[in-house]
Amino acid sequence: MSHFTTEFLPIMNGYNGKMESSSSLSWIVGFLLLTVALGCFLIYRSLLPKPIAGIPYNHDAANRLLGDVPEAMQHIKETEEMMTFLTTQIERHNTPIVQVFMRPGGKPWVILSDFRESQDILVRRTREFDRSDFFGDLFISVLPANQVHMRTNDTWRAHRRLMADTMSTAFLNKVAAQQIYGSALEIVGMWREKARLADGRPFQVYKDVFRGALDVIWAVTFGSEVGTTRNQRKYLSELKGIEVSTDVDAPVDLPMIQNPEAFEAIMTLGESCEIPMKSPFPRLHHAMALRFYPRYVSARKVVDRLLTDGLRSAWVKFTQQGASEGEVRSALDLMVEREVVMAKKAERKPAYDTQDIRDELLGFLFAGHETTSTTLTWGLKFITTKRDVQQKLRGVLQAEFQRAHVARVNPTVEEIVTADIPYLDAVIEEIHRCGGTASSNVRVATEDAVVLGHLIPKGTSVFMLCNGPGYKSRPIAIDESKRSKTSQENVRDNVSWDPNNANDFLPERWLVANEKGHLVFEPRAGPNQPFGAGPRGCFGRKLASLELKLLVILFVWSFDLQPTPPALSSFAGHDGMTHSPQQCFLRLKPLL
Repeated sequence: MSHFTTEFLPIMNGYNGKMESSSSLSWIVGFLLLTVALGCFLIYRSLLPKPIAGIPYNHDAANRLLGDVPEAMQHIKETEEMMTFLTTQIERHNTPIVQVFMRPGGKPWVILSDFRESQDILVRRTREFDRSDFFGDLFISVLPANQVHMRTNDTWRAHRRLMADTMSTAFLNKVAAQQIYGSALEIVGMWREKARLADGRPFQVYKDVFRGALDVIWAVTFGSEVGTTRNQRKYLSELKGIEVSTDVDAPVDLPMIQNPEAFEAIMTLGESCEIPMKSPFPRLHHAMALRFYPRYVSARKVVDRLLTDGLRSAWVKFTQQGASEGEVRSALDLMVEREVVMAKKAERKPAYDTQDIRDELLGFLFAGHETTSTTLTWGLKFITTKRDVQQKLRGVLQAEFQRAHVARVNPTVEEIVTADIPYLDAVIEEIHRCGGTASSNVRVATEDAVVLGHLIPKGTSVFMLCNGPGYKSRPIAIDESKRSKTSQENVRDNVSWDPNNANDFLPERWLVANEKGHLVFEPRAGPNQPFGAGPRGCFGRKLASLELKLLVILFVWSFDLQPTPPALSSFAGHDGMTHSPQQCFLRLKPLL
């Protein structure tokens, strides 16, 4: 063997070893990449929507991670409405039950548009269906200890008992009604000033109603005045006039003063609940916003301070010698008084400032404000547009409150609270139906359950629409054999509207003749679920009804709501915490 060979062989052997090592490394890298790719593919497959067998759905949505979200977001961008997207899915598939994929990696939402089956679920199938996690998505970050998102259990029942007295007839008629009446008169006074300055021209009132409704529920909750409407009225009363267009149909932009700090804080926290409404990751998105966005952090501090001061003040009042029932001026007073009495009986220290009490009070304020203000704005639009309804309602009110009509003054709060006015009730019910403040009722299947012949897996949310076929249009035919047993046993619930006028604003549909031939209000005359139904129906229904009764009476009594131009009269909606109108303009002529 030559010297060259002896020198070259070790080099070649080393090279071959490096080749073998490089080949092994490449194989390992390739295997790892393949494993990662396979893992990603499996994760991707696991996150794809998993349709429920037999229920119609959009097949293209089932093949993408975001499911129906892109189409829904496009719909929201074009219309500002979320719930009508769900209605379009019912109409697209021409079936009363469909499924959509709105939570990446989550269960489908089942959408149901049938009054009879919805009523059955809400009222009689409460063991199979309970409060949906959808409400937790909306409220748990801002109201962790509020009953609105709790399942129906002992904790929820305890919270209901904690707030029960706020819906008692005594509290509503003696305390709440007085506060609502006073706040309503402030709105009337402010609108008189606006009507004077506008000089026959329309002006936007959505913000007025929004602020005024907060004044109302603030007074009921805390027994004090936030002063938003009063301060605005005083400011406008000092203006001798403003510059207006020669076009009497051009809207007037009336000046507004800055809102009080407490008002802004409450509104900011309430508006934050729209974040989870429109996010594919609702709880995380909302929690992060409340924790890190400066405006939400600041609002939370203001609200916490407000609750602390209010609770401490009420506690001092009801632990002083001589405090009595007459001292109760608000829901906060009522709750603290009850706790002081219960603690005294149990010989324990009162726990008047707890997370439960704070979150229930704040939830009472949020719910009472948002829903009432939205319903009222729809009502003002319908009453303005339907001149015949407005004139008939005013005539009915003038006949009912003859003393006030002759004296040209407002009816008293006592007269209003005790009045039984079927046509007024019918108008308000039709406002609920056509406005659709709450566009759906949501429940979750607590066990595998069957709806219209389809198996709904445990943990699936069911959205029962109040704005689709069966409510505002012809119901979709359903094979009776597919209905639940309890639904078949309660066939009397199979009420429906004439499809030729189901979408019309027609209060008379709620009036029926009694045995004496008198027209009376019948809330079961047809399909409508503005407050839900069953044990999880709206807790504040009585308060909301009282507010609407007082506000509608005083507004129609005080003003002629004259027609507004078409450009300012759209009935398009916006979906946030509630379904509200995009426009709300009035042209007011004072009557007193």
